[in-house]
Amino acid sequence: MSININNQKNRDAVVATEALMPRRSVRYLNEKGRPTSTKKLLKTDVEHDLPELLKKSKKIEKVASALIKGDPEIDIESFGMFLSDLSRVYVTAKGIVHLIEEIEVVYNPDGTERERRPRIKEPQNMNGEFPMRWTGKFIKKDEAIHKFVFTNKKQLVHVNGLTFDFLYEMAKELAEKNALLLLRGGEKGNEALIMNRGGKPYNAFLEGRIKGDAYCLILHLSNMELKRPAMLADA
Repeated sequence: MSININNQKNRDAVVATEALMPRRSVRYLNEKGRPTSTKKLLKTDVEHDLPELLKKSKKIEKVASALIKGDPEIDIESFGMFLSDLSRVYVTAKGIVHLIEEIEVVYNPDGTERERRPRIKEPQNMNGEFPMRWTGKFIKKDEAIHKFVFTNKKQLVHVNGLTFDFLYEMAKELAEKNALLLLRGGEKGNEALIMNRGGKPYNAFLEGRIKGDAYCLILHLSNMELKRPAMLADA
């Protein structure tokens, strides 16, 4: 994904982001020492479950007899097939729902419901007309990990030699400050970052590391803030 970013020297550059995939140190093997993996299999579908069988046989006793005589609950051609590239759909008694109204529920700190409102799908603001802004607001790393819950992270990478120098300079300054930098989006540079339309807004904190001529810029994303609970009054 490409993004537009603005640094403290009011310079803009188009760079790229990529997901950080942690390396797994655990491998699963079968009894022969061969690698194994998890697969999704089709177990059944709605046309072969009990309600559909009852529609055809009318009585549960006749369904039992049909199960003894054959396999009406199994589609030999499709059951057991491997599933991939799945998409989630919403289904009612009338079939697949093609148009839904999404409602956003807001809760109070004690868990009670405060408000229900139509969900507004805000457009993404990471790769648009306005660049992400270098706000100049820094927070020490030790303070950040005790104040925010980081749920995702992206790595900023260069796309050519010019953007390498641009990002290396940013990473060097952040490494020297040993702090995270708050990034904002939108026309006024005061909006939380939204990666895709209708996605969650995130507070984005940029971390920089350097080693020789190499750099690493990590965008830490948080949508939850840790707050100290109120102290109970002495009885």
